[in-house]
Amino acid sequence: MGKAKTLLTGFLVGGVVSAASVLLTTPKSGKELMTDAKEKSDDIKEGFTKLKSDLNELTAQVKQLSSEGKEIIQEVAADLKRSISSFQQDIEPNLTRLKADVEEMQKTIETVKEEVNSPASK
Repeated sequence: MGKAKTLLTGFLVGGVVSAASVLLTTPKSGKELMTDAKEKSDDIKEGFTKLKSDLNELTAQVKQLSSEGKEIIQEVAADLKRSISSFQQDIEPNLTRLKADVEEMQKTIETVKEEVNSPASK
């Protein structure tokens, strides 16, 4: 907060010094100078009003995009869950068959080991 206050004070002092400098060095009459100052002031006010309007519009667009992005992410997540579930169902028969094949191989290996280690084969 201290830096912002210092910056604001600097702007105000600079503005006052600039205004005084312009008043003292300008070749225009006071009336012309006041008219110019009022026009510039109106231009600045108009600029700030436009800026505020643009910022409000930008904020609304960001909120809308955020909402749409959230919906899209939820849809993609749901699609991924369905795809994974479908994939799991598709591979289940193969997985079961592979497990049975591995068990069969293990039994065969055990049988071969027993035959090789049995005294009758020696």
